[in-house]
Amino acid sequence: MNQQELTKKIAENLSSSDRFDNWDKLTPEDSDYMMYSPTPVGYNTTAEQRYLMQNLLIGWNYESILDIGCGRADLYGFIKDFYIEPTYAYHGIDHNPVMTDLAKQKYDVECHNGAFESAKLPVTSWIVANGLFTQRRCETEDADLQKLFEDIDLLYKHATTVVSFNLLNPINTTHHEGFFYVHPGLVLDMLIEKYQNVVLRNNYSKDVYTVTIYKI
Repeated sequence: MNQQELTKKIAENLSSSDRFDNWDKLTPEDSDYMMYSPTPVGYNTTAEQRYLMQNLLIGWNYESILDIGCGRADLYGFIKDFYIEPTYAYHGIDHNPVMTDLAKQKYDVECHNGAFESAKLPVTSWIVANGLFTQRRCETEDADLQKLFEDIDLLYKHATTVVSFNLLNPINTTHHEGFFYVHPGLVLDMLIEKYQNVVLRNNYSKDVYTVTIYKI
């Protein structure tokens, strides 16, 4: 399936979104909330979550994937829905045991529970970090920025082809306490200087942009 066919399929799926609408309306009082609502994994809607996943997989070569901060392993489910391809190796890791347990229940996929910084990560073709860098993790912005680039370098060393992740954009958006916003121009300049082959896509909303680093 080429990129044009994939985009068309995703658009068709999202246009008939009764199932997604039902998931989006779930509340914490509903029994299916943790399993299907996009809110517990950090999104406003299921359509938003899937669009961001599409961005992170542009040009994916159907080879092995390491999903950092995998949550319920919804990326695995997204690939099952939209890619008609032979089997591939999926690896997921998340620090929250509730989420990795939900991944097993929802998709029957085993995900590692732990911190990616200290875990023994497998070397894979494509590494995805979806929503991993949205929260503040340090006491100062400078420390957060240093931590971000250290983590990117760690992921880069475990990928044979691509590292893909998203960040919150500070331009023309509302800032919320506890979230990490980093200017796309700064990110692009620093990553190009170090890795050269970098693409930044600010093609979804004013809040989120996607970065892809190619090891070619």
